[in-house]
Amino acid sequence: MFCKLFILNIRRFFKNNKMMIMILLFSQIVSVVVSFMAYGMIMNTKRESESAGYSERFLDANSYHDVYLPLEKIKPSLYKLLKSYGNKVRSVVIDGYDKEENTTIWMHFTYRNGNIIVDDEWKKTILDSQPNRIGRLYTDDEFYSGKKVLVTNGGYDNVKKCYINGTEYEVVGHFYEEGYIGNASDKVVEVPFFSADDEMQIDAIGIQLATLPTVSEYNEFATEMLSLFDNQVYVYMPEKFSNDVKYMYKTYFIIAAIILGMSVINIGIVYGYILRTRTKYNAILSLCGAKKIQIVIINLLEIISMCLVSYGVSLLLFNNVIIPYGKDVFIYFTDIFDKYLYEDFLTIYLMAVIICALYNILKVLNKQTITFIRGGGRK
Repeated sequence: MFCKLFILNIRRFFKNNKMMIMILLFSQIVSVVVSFMAYGMIMNTKRESESAGYSERFLDANSYHDVYLPLEKIKPSLYKLLKSYGNKVRSVVIDGYDKEENTTIWMHFTYRNGNIIVDDEWKKTILDSQPNRIGRLYTDDEFYSGKKVLVTNGGYDNVKKCYINGTEYEVVGHFYEEGYIGNASDKVVEVPFFSADDEMQIDAIGIQLATLPTVSEYNEFATEMLSLFDNQVYVYMPEKFSNDVKYMYKTYFIIAAIILGMSVINIGIVYGYILRTRTKYNAILSLCGAKKIQIVIINLLEIISMCLVSYGVSLLLFNNVIIPYGKDVFIYFTDIFDKYLYEDFLTIYLMAVIICALYNILKVLNKQTITFIRGGGRK
């Protein structure tokens, strides 16, 4: 009986209130999307303040001209920094140079759960951005086993073996950028980290974090690099946000708060109007044996159903349209929003809607109290 009444009520609601439904859905979608935006901007601003306003995620150090250190000496400082930053590390790149072979050496990797691992994101970028290639990238097994393999990114054309720092390496692939025509004087190779000899000469270290560096994280990196290279190194200072950008964030937040308030008010007005048009229908439900609590639940489930639909549409819109286009301005958006946050938002959203809907439903029903006389009359 109850389920039939609920289904009947939903059908009647959608049939008789098409325009109101469109207004209500639009209001709810705007409300949810703006709520996401407001929360995202608040958290984005908070994390920016924690990062001292740095607008870049790179920690980068380059030694002065002709200043090199063996990889063996670099490793303790590198491991110390990686352990300190932990899973906040997104990627690491180490630059070296072989003077005898006139070859630039790159090593890319990342750090997870206390271990240096293959940087799958970097590998995907290379495969997508450099279609002009011969051979392949080194495999994960080759990376971890320390096998003497490498990939060329210029020079060493059409060779299967080469020498780096006096050690023979197998060339498993040649990766060329578009337009590359070959230049033997400009040799670049990519070597797996565990395949590099401890004597390999290093002149630069770069660590990209998943979020913007804090002051303490930058200072830790700078102090370690200056000590390691005996002050013969340039430590890049990340660019800071301008006051114009900070002012823009505050303006966006004020606008979002105004729109959110108007949307919530509009939802209450529209649904309150729909409920006030149901005097006769609620009376019929009472005559059919429905108790007041059942009428309340039927109306409540109706608005909850609409909220779930509007939330789903809002989630798709925000995740697939706003985040991809807004992440360049609000750089923490991709870090802030995940499925757990969306679940928390849905819980809070439904609680707010239920409280608001219950107030409107009870208010309207109390005003529509009807006394029926036995025999079918109505006062």
